[in-house]
Amino acid sequence: MPKEIYGNQCLIVTPLKEDESVDAESTRKLIDYVIENGVHGILAHGSTGEGFLFDTDERQAFMDLVVGYVGGRVPVGFDIESSSTSVSIKLARYAQAAGVDYLFTTPPYRHPHKGPGIFEHIKAINDATDLPVSIYDGGAGIELGLDLLKKIADTCEKVKYCKIFLEKPEKIKQIAEHTNGRIAPWAGHDRLSYLMLCYGAPGMTSAASCVIPRENTEMFNFIQAGELDKARDIYLSTVCPLNAIAFYTVSDFIAGYKFALYAMGIIASPTVRKPLIQLDTLMQRELRAALKFIGKL
Repeated sequence: MPKEIYGNQCLIVTPLKEDESVDAESTRKLIDYVIENGVHGILAHGSTGEGFLFDTDERQAFMDLVVGYVGGRVPVGFDIESSSTSVSIKLARYAQAAGVDYLFTTPPYRHPHKGPGIFEHIKAINDATDLPVSIYDGGAGIELGLDLLKKIADTCEKVKYCKIFLEKPEKIKQIAEHTNGRIAPWAGHDRLSYLMLCYGAPGMTSAASCVIPRENTEMFNFIQAGELDKARDIYLSTVCPLNAIAFYTVSDFIAGYKFALYAMGIIASPTVRKPLIQLDTLMQRELRAALKFIGKL
């Protein structure tokens, strides 16, 4: 039976060798690091994990690697996004057979689909397996309207969560109200995580948790306990300085978090898959400085 999904879900990067193949050893080391430092779950092969740059066979192989090595220590989610509904369904069914605990998907993004097309895509994923589903509001620049989210909540019983990657922390409260609590809106923007949690998000998905897993979990726990001063201190002293450099643009955050993990000795290479590019020397210098500032180097 799938595990309860809550709290700090770490969006792991996909460690690569210099030839752009998966580095299994670094993947295992990263998984151990984030679990030992308190994350409540792992979400693999999302945007942070470059899943959009892997073919279907590679994505399935990475599912097997991650699920097998996590070994039930925490829940594992997997991103099955594709602009093809049939490909997403294939990945969803493989994920259930592989032991994944929940599915994650962005709306189809290759073509500017209208609401009915997005709904049918999500409904097909909902109907494909018995797993809970998290959808992505703001992924690939596609915002899901409140009326569409209500329709999904009313008709897709397995859609339990919605990650919000928008510069609208107040939408957390709006989604909870508009769907009568049937879809849990999750904090999904690392630069705004504290504010989204304050607006009532019952969980978060975080790429920064690859680098600061314990700090993000502590921030989440303090907010749940009503200790906002302690949570705010973590946000301002650690989360913000890291993300000011590692997540200075959407186009470079993957390279940023990978370089941070490489500098910390957790992964063996900062390699990203083409057409992504690594940080330039100036940004590498500044990210190292930020890591020193927050005590990670």
